[in-house]
Amino acid sequence: MSGVVTLIKEDHQKLESVFKKLEKAEPTEIPDLLRQVQELLVPHSKAEEQVVYPAIKSMVPDESSDVDDGLEEHHHVEQTLQELLASDPGAPGVDGLIAAMIGEVRHHVEEEEEQILPSFSKAANNQQLGELGEQFTAAKEQALQSLQRA
Repeated sequence: MSGVVTLIKEDHQKLESVFKKLEKAEPTEIPDLLRQVQELLVPHSKAEEQVVYPAIKSMVPDESSDVDDGLEEHHHVEQTLQELLASDPGAPGVDGLIAAMIGEVRHHVEEEEEQILPSFSKAANNQQLGELGEQFTAAKEQALQSLQRA
């Protein structure tokens, strides 16, 4: 099992590949791509909130305010995503909303990968990172099932 940091970065890469498609998408392709974003992003965020963020706060207290900011970013992006999923993809302003959501996620990923996760990797040992990886994966699965049932 990969460590939790590796798993988080892999999710970020998958999301980025969907974002690249979304940025070039025709209006007819947007709803399907937004659903892909939702199925990658929402379980990832929920699993971070349940498993990873509490571990970071306990092991690296200096990162607490950045973790709290990350939580706020998750909630804001999820609200924006819900708004987009409910919108007509060809409506005025949708492309700007998509660009804003993608920009916010990219900023969040950059902060996580360049500040929070490196500090966390230094504070945690390989066994802890592996165990958190398993918990993260399980939490993601559970969140994805909930999302698909909703």
